[in-house]
Amino acid sequence: PGRLAWWLFSTATPPPSPLAAPATLPPPPSPCGGSPPPLPGKSRGGCAALAGPNAIFDTCPDLRNADLRCANLEGAMMSGVILGGAVLNGTNLFAASLSGSSSLTTASFAGAEMRDADLTNANLEHARFDGAIIEGADFSSSTLPFASFVGARMYAAKFDQAKLWEADFSRTALPTVDFNKAELTRSDFSGASLHSCVFSMANIDACIFTGATLVQVDLSGYVGTPVDLPQPAAPV
Repeated sequence: PGRLAWWLFSTATPPPSPLAAPATLPPPPSPCGGSPPPLPGKSRGGCAALAGPNAIFDTCPDLRNADLRCANLEGAMMSGVILGGAVLNGTNLFAASLSGSSSLTTASFAGAEMRDADLTNANLEHARFDGAIIEGADFSSSTLPFASFVGARMYAAKFDQAKLWEADFSRTALPTVDFNKAELTRSDFSGASLHSCVFSMANIDACIFTGATLVQVDLSGYVGTPVDLPQPAAPV
């Protein structure tokens, strides 16, 4: 009996050490790796079934809460569509037109391809563009309070006369972005890299620039009292 007890004790699997490092988890799958699983409360039917390159939604504009993740909407004509609560993460919207869309509120465009897209005069309150490619996209005269652009690629994007109260551009590279006459009150540019940007006659009252880098930035005629606004550096 003594030998049996000793054998059972010596061959038992020891309990894991409370200090042992947790197992490394695999990275999350790409949102466009295969067919994304369904999202609760979102729909792929109805008007969303029209999604495709150069699609036209004139006769079926209601895309509220649509699941359009990873869809190919390159060159689509979506002016006037209703996209409130829709999810377009990873969607191809290259050169698509969403101008004049009255309800894109809370829509998510995270990781979307939006180069040269037209989003002028659109209502994008609380919309998310985190990690999106919006190079050359035009948001002029649009309404974007509380919108988030963290980590987006924004080369030459235009926000001329856009309303961007409390928008989040923190830790984002913003080369040659145009904020001419934009309303940016309380927006967050902390840790952002701003090179050759235009803020002429923009309202940057209470905007946060803590840790931001400004190089050759046009601040002529800006309005308000920003927080921690550094002096723009000359190009090296």
